[in-house]
Amino acid sequence: MSAQTIGLLSGGLVIASIVPYAIRVYERKIHPVPTSWILWSFIALAILLTYRSSGAEANMWPVVFGFFNPTIIVILSVWRHEKWKKLNEFEPYEWLCLVFGILSIVMWLFMRQSQELSQYALYVAIVADTFAAIPTVILFKKEPEKDRPFSWFLFGVGYVIALFSITERTFANYALPIYLVAGSFTVTLLLVIPRIRRGIPLKEWI
Repeated sequence: MSAQTIGLLSGGLVIASIVPYAIRVYERKIHPVPTSWILWSFIALAILLTYRSSGAEANMWPVVFGFFNPTIIVILSVWRHEKWKKLNEFEPYEWLCLVFGILSIVMWLFMRQSQELSQYALYVAIVADTFAAIPTVILFKKEPEKDRPFSWFLFGVGYVIALFSITERTFANYALPIYLVAGSFTVTLLLVIPRIRRGIPLKEWI
């Protein structure tokens, strides 16, 4: 298959990964915090802008679709009247996420004409995403029943496939998918291991 086809396939898996998650949010079996998912959407935008300017081509598709995933959850969580977290309830790492996200976009505005410089804005966006992931990891480690692993696993598989769509073999092109594969599979394990130990049926994993 061509790199473009592989990229579209990986993007398709990324967008498909949100479908079961969105259904569970609609059914109120998962309760996302809108404030946290707005942060995810903001960081996804920063990653989308900076990854493209860093030289991504066919491997851009999962990032494009990845921007829609948290945005869909924001809309659903607001519609289902999920509980918001107030700004004065933000943890330090959530503020760091916001600061690094803003910094990444500001850097991109000034560096977007240079592929070499744009990669530094991408790395800052990845740092921002890491800070956004901390509360998720902490929550799922304490209360794995709060979420389900299938969507996270499918998201990770999408980015594994994205690695094979990379045509320009630069550190920047590999950094993002490798980071997202590691992060999504880490969350998957946090949700899967307690389910195995407790003998929870597979239908409760989706």
